Amino acid sequence: MIIYCDNCGHQWEADQVMKSLASARKQQGQHRLDIDVYLCPIDKNKYSFAINKNGGVGAFYEFESDPYLSGCYESIEEALEAGIKEALL
Repeated sequence: MIIYCDNCGHQWEADQVMKSLASARKQQGQHRLDIDVYLCPIDKNKYSFAINKNGGVGAFYEFESDPYLSGCYESIEEALEAGIKEALL
């Protein structure tokens, strides 16, 4: 599946529909941080997080099939907590 970003025009290919399983929104100064949890690309029984900062997608390059996801966690809650912690660094 080809994904197209309406904000910046960037295109990428992904193996899963990017509908998050959980999400959180945080504010850091003037920056809006959106943290979303998805299925882990290497183990569909685990979960990974993605971070969007002011509409821009953060790239972690941990997984070849999806460079925008990070981590491989046992639960949705654990992945969301790790994503929030990473976003606020």
